[in-house]
Amino acid sequence: MNRLTAQKTTRAPRSIARTLLTSVLTVYFLLTLVITTGQIAFEYNNTRDALLDDLRNQHHTFAASFSRAMWEFNHEQTDALAEGLMNIPAINGIILRDDQERILINRGATIASDRLQTIEHSGPIPEVAGIFGYHSPLVFEFAGGTEIVGDVFLFSSRDVTIERLRPSIILLVLGALIKSSLLILLFTLAFRYFLRSPLENLIEQLRNFSPERPEASHIRLEQPEVNEFSLLEDAYNDLLSRLRSHQNDLDAAHANLNAANRRLEDQNLLLEQEIAEKTIGISKLMLDLERRRHDLEIRQHSLEQEVHQRRLTESRLKQANRDLEESLTFLQQARNQLLASEKLASLGSLVTNIAHDVSTPLGVGVTAASYLKEKFQHLQCEISENKITSEGLLERLSALEEAVELIDVNLQRANELMDGFKQVAADQASEAVREVNVKQYVQRIIKALKPQLQKQACEVTLTCPETIVAEFTAGALAQILTNMMVNSLIHGFEQKPNGKINISVRVDGQHLHFHYCDNGVGMSQRQLRQLFDAFYTTQRNQGGSGLGTHIIHSLITQSLHGKITASSKPGQGLCYDFSFPVTLQQPVSEMSSQN
Repeated sequence: MNRLTAQKTTRAPRSIARTLLTSVLTVYFLLTLVITTGQIAFEYNNTRDALLDDLRNQHHTFAASFSRAMWEFNHEQTDALAEGLMNIPAINGIILRDDQERILINRGATIASDRLQTIEHSGPIPEVAGIFGYHSPLVFEFAGGTEIVGDVFLFSSRDVTIERLRPSIILLVLGALIKSSLLILLFTLAFRYFLRSPLENLIEQLRNFSPERPEASHIRLEQPEVNEFSLLEDAYNDLLSRLRSHQNDLDAAHANLNAANRRLEDQNLLLEQEIAEKTIGISKLMLDLERRRHDLEIRQHSLEQEVHQRRLTESRLKQANRDLEESLTFLQQARNQLLASEKLASLGSLVTNIAHDVSTPLGVGVTAASYLKEKFQHLQCEISENKITSEGLLERLSALEEAVELIDVNLQRANELMDGFKQVAADQASEAVREVNVKQYVQRIIKALKPQLQKQACEVTLTCPETIVAEFTAGALAQILTNMMVNSLIHGFEQKPNGKINISVRVDGQHLHFHYCDNGVGMSQRQLRQLFDAFYTTQRNQGGSGLGTHIIHSLITQSLHGKITASSKPGQGLCYDFSFPVTLQQPVSEMSSQN
């Protein structure tokens, strides 16, 4: 027994609190390392996707300029645009090819030219050797058609991704370090206050136990609340109290025995038997005390295991709470990125539609400007040679005035479209609804197309009351009538000069009704059934896109909330009848009866 006690005394004790704290912190550090690594990888993928979105947006921004420059063989403008793209931080390289897949520009960090042949479709380019990018064709629109003039490759790199990601990585690492430091401090203080200090106090008081004075060996643990240490204190003190009670009983029995010896010397044998019986009882009592002490040690060990399990459960709950908070933050960021992507996609669609609308008045303005320049030069020559009369001068000035007015009308229309674009870009949910005089507005549309109409000797007749004033989406009506007249010029009067177009307007209740009819080549019933289908055209080989009548149908049924029908026969022209609701500004009962 003494040898075992000596072995226990010489062996260095191992702190339960330190062992428990080391295990908890080790698990926490491993989890923090794994989670932080996953966060960095997730942030890297998100940043690379954001760079791909930037490349896609830059392509949408510069594609029209690149297409026009390549269409006009303006290499200086192409180089300037490429230089401008290279100055954008998200772009590390650019490759520009013509429609024959010949490389015109190759700047910055790009992939090998032989890999370009393997890229057939537009879209993101997978990362190779730390370089990734976006590829898309360049399409130039003219005269209602499109032409692929080349393609462009925009590249970014892993270095740009890491540079953007660096602040996030620093924040993640600093956050992990700060949380770990605070956790170590809190766990150390908690283990010291709730476990180590009470255990040291208990051990110190147990070492002061005196078998001769068990009543003075009671332990006093200063606990602010009732816990396992308080229960251990009560059990130990109760054990000492019972031990003292048994000791008192033993003393009383010994006194009685001495008195009996003094009174009954002849009863020594009987007294010896009684002492033997008392000794057996004491032995049983000691065995019982040893058994209870063993039970107390087992209970103490169980309590220690329960405390350890509760600490582990509390640590897991805290970690789960932190994981939930981080997941909520990641979901909020993903939601914001999705909203931003949706807004950018909507704005790209808006830019495409505005470019289609602005191209027509600008083209008419350019044609009228060329006509004005030619007439002005001719007038200068006649004036310098004194070959012009006053009547001829007035006639030419009238033609020049008409050309100037045509340019002014189309530029104003282009300006209105751009103003409308800025308004719609600010609030994409609104539509440009304004009040117009219907006859004057339709006359302006016809006048804007006058150069093209005169070129094919086409005559347009408008029948409309002067007093119809209504509120509706005027830009949609301009696009509808423009597409109808352009389609008549391209398809209806292709082999028939001196064509005629009749447009009549009347009011039907709260609706404007239009009847448009030309005397062109007409259509068969099979062609008429496919008239409003997207990408259907009778001049596919001549560059037709098949979107003109589809756009007309979409504008009337969706933008204006109206209806449209078409009728035609081969050799008898094509007629449209469409109507849509408007807000009339004055009574139209008399005009309706006259019509």
